[in-house]
Amino acid sequence: MKSMGVKSGLLVLALWLVTAIAAAADSGANNAADILKIRNVEISFHQAGSWLPRPDLDMMMSLYADDAALTDTAHGNKLYQGKQQVRDYFAKVAAPFQPGKHWIGYTPAMRIKAAVDGDKATLYFECLWMDVDRNAIGAHSFSDITLERSGDQWLIKTIRVGKVDKL
Repeated sequence: MKSMGVKSGLLVLALWLVTAIAAAADSGANNAADILKIRNVEISFHQAGSWLPRPDLDMMMSLYADDAALTDTAHGNKLYQGKQQVRDYFAKVAAPFQPGKHWIGYTPAMRIKAAVDGDKATLYFECLWMDVDRNAIGAHSFSDITLERSGDQWLIKTIRVGKVDKL
C-alpha cells in the first residue's frame, strides 16, 4: 500500500514535469515567433522609407498605433502625438521621405536589439541611410521603440528617433 502512494506521487511529479517542460517549450516558441515579428517591424520601417521602389508613407504608418507618440531628439525633443502628427513628422521632417532624396535604409545585424515581455516589446535599431545619388551615407540615425500587441500584429506605441554621431 505504501509503495502505491510513492508510485502515484512519482506519477504526479512526472506529469507535472512534462506539463512544465511543454509549457516552457511553447513559451520559447511563442517568444521566438514574437521576436521575429518585432524584427519584421524594422524591415518594414526601412522598406517604407527606402527609395526603391519609392518611399511609402502609408506602409510606414501601418506600423503605428493610433495613439503613438514620436520624439525627435535631433530637433529639440519635439513631440508628435497621435498617428496624424507622426504621419506629419515623416511627411515633412524625416529625410528619407523628402523630395529629391534617393536613400535606401538598412540596419546592420549588430545594431538591432529586440525583447518581448508578454504583450509589450522593445526594439532598438540604428539606420544607415545610403544616398544612392552620392554613393555615400546620407544619415546614421537610431530608433528606440516600444510596441504593443494588437491582435496578431505588433504596433509602435512610442518611438524616439535621432542622429547617431559615430558609425
